[in-house]
Amino acid sequence: MRVKIQQFLFGNTLMSWAIVGQNIGRSLIKLGHDVEFVSTDEPQDKYIPNDLKEHVRKTPTGVYDMQISYTAMHNFPNYLRHGNKNRFGIWNLDSTVVPKDMVKWHNYCDQMCPSSDFAKQIFLDANIPESKLVTVPHGINIDEFKTDKKYKLKTTKNKKILLNIATPHKRKNIKNTLNALGKAFTNKDDVCLVIKVNTKKQRDAKFHVNFIDLLSKFKKKFKNHPEIELVQGFIPSLAELYNSCDIIFMMSNLECFWLPGLEALVNGKIVIATNHGGQLQYLNKDNSVLIDGKIIRMPTDYQYWVPSPHAKMFDADINHAVKQLRYVVNNYDDLLIKLTPNIKKTVEQFTWCNVAKQFLEMCK
Repeated sequence: MRVKIQQFLFGNTLMSWAIVGQNIGRSLIKLGHDVEFVSTDEPQDKYIPNDLKEHVRKTPTGVYDMQISYTAMHNFPNYLRHGNKNRFGIWNLDSTVVPKDMVKWHNYCDQMCPSSDFAKQIFLDANIPESKLVTVPHGINIDEFKTDKKYKLKTTKNKKILLNIATPHKRKNIKNTLNALGKAFTNKDDVCLVIKVNTKKQRDAKFHVNFIDLLSKFKKKFKNHPEIELVQGFIPSLAELYNSCDIIFMMSNLECFWLPGLEALVNGKIVIATNHGGQLQYLNKDNSVLIDGKIIRMPTDYQYWVPSPHAKMFDADINHAVKQLRYVVNNYDDLLIKLTPNIKKTVEQFTWCNVAKQFLEMCK
């Protein structure tokens, strides 16, 4: 089967979209299909994995039996036009209200494939027909994480808590995330906060926070804050970074899947995350530690597209987050033993191979 994946793929933008597109294609190649990648951002050679280089094309080459694109809906007509069947559009809206002018674009794909039931419900609420919507979760490449190598960190602290922030979106709730950590630990604790973040100014800066400014204010507020180590720039193997840490922590206001949580599970790490959103597609009380909170209104500058006063998001309870952080650090070994059987079951279910097979099963 000839397959085209056209979207952001090999540039330094929206890397989560790229990871999804690359790995779906990689799995389809392993299953014997002829896959071509067309990158709509400006591809850079250093971001093209060696095993995919021979499959990269500058432009589409004819008609395809299957087309996949993880992109905003208004791109479906252009990115899915090189064939008249098996056109799969992937998108997750980082809000709970789909702009009315955007809904019509679902007509340009055969199936829309949100990555969680949470994300699917957002499109259902926008009156996109349920027959058009199929939840296709993201996955992980188990072989990629079969390494004992560790990213070299400077810290000598025993417990490393990873915040894989990447782009500092406002909806990632970074200020409260740092406040929870500042309340939970001090520099006397055997804990280091390892923060993977892009501190470069973003094109759409009004939707992002200035991380360096937030971190500076955090350090002034919590004079005896726990040790912090920043990790910046491109890392060829995230598995090595996860191997260097023990816990991954997230207090985001809204996520439609949150791939880092799944990546942490495949590395056998304990995940602490909010009890609301797309990450509950794979996280539960038996394989992770969840933080309670409440639903509140989503500010307009958290919404990338046409803002709605009816959009909502999750406000994690900082005190509960502090309690859960301390609980995990103080009971780490026993808790890891308890969670590991269910972590392994989750990892076996959510693989890129299974994702690729789900797309093939939908083909007509």
